[in-house]
Amino acid sequence: MRTQASPFIVTGPAPAQEVVGRHDVLAALADRAARGRFVLLTAPRRYGKTTLVRRLAADTEGSRELAVVIVDLLGVQTLDDVAVRMGHAWSRLPAGALAKAAAKVLPFVSGLDVAGGVVNVALRPPAASDARALEAVLDVPRAVAERLDRRVLVVLDEFQAIAEVERADAIIRSQIQHHAESVSYLFAGSDQSVTEMLFADRSRPLYGQAERFHLGPFDPDALAAYVEARLADSGRSITPAALRRYLELTGGHPQRAMLVADAAWATVDDGDTIDLAELAGAVEEALERCREEFSSTVGFLTDAQARVARLAAWGEPLTGAAAGRLRLSSGSARAAAATLLERGILARVERRHAHVDPLLAEWFRRIGPRP
Repeated sequence: MRTQASPFIVTGPAPAQEVVGRHDVLAALADRAARGRFVLLTAPRRYGKTTLVRRLAADTEGSRELAVVIVDLLGVQTLDDVAVRMGHAWSRLPAGALAKAAAKVLPFVSGLDVAGGVVNVALRPPAASDARALEAVLDVPRAVAERLDRRVLVVLDEFQAIAEVERADAIIRSQIQHHAESVSYLFAGSDQSVTEMLFADRSRPLYGQAERFHLGPFDPDALAAYVEARLADSGRSITPAALRRYLELTGGHPQRAMLVADAAWATVDDGDTIDLAELAGAVEEALERCREEFSSTVGFLTDAQARVARLAAWGEPLTGAAAGRLRLSSGSARAAAATLLERGILARVERRHAHVDPLLAEWFRRIGPRP
């Protein structure tokens, strides 16, 4: 009976120490934070963005120069929601100097009630248009930095969520522009088109305010070394041929790479080796685990979008003989591709459209032959 746990984290953000490569990005983010710069970090969903910022926080823990607080903004709908999330981030810090400083500051923040480690905002009709609580909590980083005599980096994770919160970006901009001497900001978002719109649209308050970094796939050498090391730690190994195929199939996609590695790990026992046959079985298992998700994704596509996704999965251009065989006009293809790009299903890679999720591409190849 197998009792050993898989070393590959599949669900949720991975622990901070499980970052694969990314050393250059981490160094660049730390450098910008130390210099008081605003940074925009974008990445597709499941690309390890949250794990990366947690690693940045872990690397600076105990530092006398930088303290990091991470605010999760996913799902916020009103200004009060944003204020509460920011208050929660400060009130729920692990024990340490940063938490102690925040505990002394929060009770004096006008508009927030902190009791028993819980932050409450008294709703004032109409709540969505009252900025007082948000303005108050946005001053916390400056006050904490002064108390610590240390620069504070505020990571606003899933920042794209504030796009639909009326005036949120304007209020945030109006407050944080005065913090540069002691506070740095990292805006992290998984919906690239929306997040970049907040900073690229001349009519938005945050236009041009942040240096941009985009998180790409794992470096193949770093991923190969990571997988081999984790397999070795659990008494397993993988053949060079299977490893090459694994890297090709997963394309460096962080979560999908871990999913296939986890499935491959489970195909063999301690002391055994993963070869091409075991890897093929692992891919089948990974696709089965994604069946419900992929069926739902395909079900929401229009006919033209499904045809474009099929072309991209096979590496075919959106115009030409293959598109003609699918009876897809160039106008329909362009419109469908634009929607798929906006939804993060496709990306532009070397002048062609490609799937962000390599397993979804494999799914399309399984349900339809090359056009």
